[in-house]
Amino acid sequence: MSPISASFSAPAEPGRRSRSAPKPPRRRAILQQLVERAATAPAAAIPLPSPSPRPSLEAQLEGAIRTPPVGRLTRQALLVLALTLLPLGGWATMTTIEQAVLGQGQLIPEGKRKTVTLLEPGILKRLLVKEGALVQAGQAIAQMDVTLAEASADQARAAYWSGRARAARLRAEQEDQRVLAFPEDVVAAAKADPAIEVFLKAEQSLFAARWANYDASIAAQERQIAQAREQVAGARAMKEGAELQVKSARDQIAGLARLLAQGYASRFTVMELQRQEASLAATASASASQEVQYREAMVQGEKHLVGLRYTRLSEIGTDLQTTEAAVAQAQQQLRAARDVLNRRELVAPEAGRVTNIQAFTPGSSIAAGQPILDLVPAEDRLVVEGQILPTDIEQVAVGQRANLRLTAYRMRELPVLPGRVTLVSPDIVTVQSGNQYYTIRAELEPEALERFHEARLFAGMPVEIYVLGEKRTPLSYLWTPVRHAARRAFRD
Repeated sequence: MSPISASFSAPAEPGRRSRSAPKPPRRRAILQQLVERAATAPAAAIPLPSPSPRPSLEAQLEGAIRTPPVGRLTRQALLVLALTLLPLGGWATMTTIEQAVLGQGQLIPEGKRKTVTLLEPGILKRLLVKEGALVQAGQAIAQMDVTLAEASADQARAAYWSGRARAARLRAEQEDQRVLAFPEDVVAAAKADPAIEVFLKAEQSLFAARWANYDASIAAQERQIAQAREQVAGARAMKEGAELQVKSARDQIAGLARLLAQGYASRFTVMELQRQEASLAATASASASQEVQYREAMVQGEKHLVGLRYTRLSEIGTDLQTTEAAVAQAQQQLRAARDVLNRRELVAPEAGRVTNIQAFTPGSSIAAGQPILDLVPAEDRLVVEGQILPTDIEQVAVGQRANLRLTAYRMRELPVLPGRVTLVSPDIVTVQSGNQYYTIRAELEPEALERFHEARLFAGMPVEIYVLGEKRTPLSYLWTPVRHAARRAFRD
């Protein structure tokens, strides 16, 4: 038999595969060789077909490389899909992932850096520290020019002590004291400072002069009153004398009238007496009028005397009130000037490291409140201060755990450190650029750096903040956006 007929003498039944049959790739190669030989062999070598029908070459090849049934492939695909989805679904429903809110921040001292400023304008005399210097609390860091402060202090001191001396003089005048005695502290200050002694001598002289002027005014007014009193007495005497003469003249006229009726007196004599009576009556009336005028002048003089005393006391009271107010103001100015003099050396409010020096040149003018330099606390604990977007603030609260990553170190050198949120700002912060955020503060757990002794923390280090929230499954992460989208769609 030819090789071709020998090769197809025992074709495999449909649906079965011989145990000795080669693997599919090798079988295809063998079948390919057989096809090539059949195509090149002579026609005489091909045996005549047997009486029974035989499958064609294409049918034989198709049967040789027959594929498995479709149902079998479906079952295998479903099995593979089930073996893949069941573990994945179990992981998606059973595994929990912590939700985290991301924020950016940096390390800062817990007490924050202190900015050293001046309470009032001044001139820098000398800067005593350099950038990065470590200073102690109370150490002098700058000297200020106090020329203006000294002038202000001298002016306030002069106003204070002169006011004290004047107030003592006014009180003595108010109490009608004839001897001026200054308080003991004023006398002691005058002994220590000749300028203050000049104030005391001036007040002594003014005290004596004012009393002399007042006494002279009182004496002059009293003399006027006495003169008016004497004039009243003289006018009264003249009135009384004139009235007596009028009475006498009237008696004489009455007697002469009887004699005139009997013819023993002349009419001329009677008329002369009547003329004298009228003149005396006019004199008595004028004297009475003068008495009233002089008495009124005496009353006015007494009123003027009382007015002098009242005016004096009123002026003394007003001057004393004004002087005491000026003394109080001068005392405040003197205290402020002394405070400036005591702060001629600007000292560090606490121990720390000097940074951000903004005034270097001696003689430079520094405005009130203008920063001179900053102090970073040396012994203060470092905490993390960061910013959280307003859309994430509802997921952040005090006490939440947080993972803190110092980006200055590589992950293999310093991994994520545990921490806890200690502060959340009550209101939103808006910067000049228009961006808004909430400020949070977190601190490292006490044991966070126990295994990393070589790690060093510095203020200003950038930190990534992961505020840990609720635990959710991966399926929840996938389903939540779909649920929210469906809710919005149904609402629209």
